Amino acid sequence: MRMTDVTSFDGTRLALSSWGQPDGPALLLVHGLGLSAESWGTVPERLSDRYRVLAYDLRGHAQSGDARSGGYALDAHARALDAVLSRVAPDDGPVVVAVHSLGGGILLTHLAAGPDDRIIGAVFVGSGGSGVTAPGLSARHLPTWLQQWLRWGWWNALRGGVWIGRLVKPLQALSDRMVRRAAFARGEPEELVAQVRDSFLGSRPRALAGTTMASLSHDGVALGPALRAPTLLLHGSADPEVPQDEIRELLSVLPDGELVTVPDAGHMLPLTHPDVVVAEPHRWMVRVAQAGSAAVTSPDL
Repeated sequence: MRMTDVTSFDGTRLALSSWGQPDGPALLLVHGLGLSAESWGTVPERLSDRYRVLAYDLRGHAQSGDARSGGYALDAHARALDAVLSRVAPDDGPVVVAVHSLGGGILLTHLAAGPDDRIIGAVFVGSGGSGVTAPGLSARHLPTWLQQWLRWGWWNALRGGVWIGRLVKPLQALSDRMVRRAAFARGEPEELVAQVRDSFLGSRPRALAGTTMASLSHDGVALGPALRAPTLLLHGSADPEVPQDEIRELLSVLPDGELVTVPDAGHMLPLTHPDVVVAEPHRWMVRVAQAGSAAVTSPDL
């Protein structure tokens, strides 16, 4: 693994990791809220024999710097993604972008600002792209006053859980139960729950709060048509964060989409089901590469 820095639009430093050969087909990984590039587990290394795999820490997360003038709104995260794309695809691509959880909302926000021909394919892993008022409860169809009330209640519960988890170590088991309820299916390994708990509780409060509140007002399904590249949706059937209805609604608005459901799996597919999160993006990379070759070699009709 190699590490370097990318400077975002407002001067924020973004930590970028890369695996594989510099001239291989590019696959960029975008993680979710309160996580880091490490939340992709063994996936980058396992794909690095075929591809140039890249992953960065979101602004204010893990090894990246705190946001400067741009703050933590989703459009700021999207502009940061654009800065990373400009580094990893300086000659206008091509690149496939794989996103987990909140990463889907960031990608859709980026594309809603204008088409990006560098992106020839996308993989959504445990991501429906929509704003939520609480884990598993979509905000899209609720009255505004009820959305605001639920967001306020959920955020205070989240903030209280982070504070308790940091200061009261004996209540670590309670933190683990909260993380399992929000992100894992029954029976998924305890050590992975602890890994996600440590990442979330170690997040900087300002980045966590700002990004959370920005994501709660986001409607990714409405932005779905902007994602014109072939898109694969990987979804755990027992994902407590992203409902099946939301995934199918997103699929219905994508110009070119395919859904693969992982039975009895939760939200953290890169950690709990790495074999699937290696095999399916590889299949998608092959598909979009073949489609691109056909577009180049096929005569105009």
